[in-house]
Amino acid sequence: MNFKYFATLLLPGVIGLFVSPCLHADEESFSLSGFLTQGVFYTDNNNVYGESDDSPSFDFHEIGLNTAYRFTPALRGAVQVMSRQAGQVDNGEPQLDYALLDYRFSDSTGASYGVRAGRLKVPFGFYNETRDVAFTRPSIMLPQSLYFDQARNLELSIDGAILYGSVEVPGGWLDLDLLYGSPKTDTNVEYAYLAMDAAGTFEDSEGYMARMIYNVDSGRIRIGTTVAEYRLSYKPGAPGAPVWNEFNEGDLKLNVAMLSAQYNTANWSLTGEYMVHDIDWTELGGIYSVRPKTPLTSYYLQVQYRLNYNWDLLLRYDDLVLDGNDPLGKRNSLLFPKQAHSFYAQDVTLGVGWQPNPDWLFRAEIHNIKGTGWAAEQDNTDPASLTKYWNIFALQATYRF
Repeated sequence: MNFKYFATLLLPGVIGLFVSPCLHADEESFSLSGFLTQGVFYTDNNNVYGESDDSPSFDFHEIGLNTAYRFTPALRGAVQVMSRQAGQVDNGEPQLDYALLDYRFSDSTGASYGVRAGRLKVPFGFYNETRDVAFTRPSIMLPQSLYFDQARNLELSIDGAILYGSVEVPGGWLDLDLLYGSPKTDTNVEYAYLAMDAAGTFEDSEGYMARMIYNVDSGRIRIGTTVAEYRLSYKPGAPGAPVWNEFNEGDLKLNVAMLSAQYNTANWSLTGEYMVHDIDWTELGGIYSVRPKTPLTSYYLQVQYRLNYNWDLLLRYDDLVLDGNDPLGKRNSLLFPKQAHSFYAQDVTLGVGWQPNPDWLFRAEIHNIKGTGWAAEQDNTDPASLTKYWNIFALQATYRF
């Protein structure tokens, strides 16, 4: 079953069912909240979130408004609309971030489970479901090797259904999520996986995902795994489209396996995630005929220290290799018109956060980077001008209500 057309019927119904009772809801069953985030980015080479090279870029903001309503003790609904400006990658146009109905079959002490349907946040790793809310992420920029902003819409939400549950097991509890639906595809996904704005488009796509997280001692230790398979169906453009950016009709196949681990104390959090991301261009052909399959590998290791309730420090190493068979990018640079450092990125991040009260959060961070594997083509239109070594200086302010 493809959810693209199902969602066309489902989402208006979800929103209509949700909005009508909300107009007469009491405070116990209805909630309304939102957030505003503004970022400033400066780089000594290359661009990130706008023209940041040697001049500050203010082309980054996130504005979200969300509501939730409880129809019955077992049934609730939630909707969020969001505007995101991120240089040339996102233009700030308001988008329906999620719109869902959540029915819980059981909510006992030892086990709870239910189903969500509509436009859903994708349960990927530790941070994906709340990556747009600055208060729930440990840094201004999440590790780009796994939480790839250039393909953010593909990773972030999906039109479909999730079966979820939480079961008490020896030593703690187990969280489970099973997902099927139609992922969101747009021009940014073409840039991320085809390295260009292709003549055709991705349509009729589908995805499967399963995530399991084992929580020990009230979340002191968390160990998780995520596996996923996406098939993005490519439809060629109209006859006469430029040959250089066209591909055959067929599926781009994406397979992901991810391991996640976290150790928490009152002051420290140690987090690491490792991902193998197999990309199969075989059916599309075109320029990828010379390299039809690629094993992308990535990982990060992160330490967060909470000085007190208001202040925290972060240190992270983030590593991305776009082709595990060519970690230095030398062979790929001969096959494609890109420099070798365009096929990997190693990022060391140092950050500090200050939360003076529950409603405000300020962050600052420095990134020292070798390689440009996740530098967005939309903000760096001349690949030949990309520099191997570069630094990012970032500031961010967030207010929630």
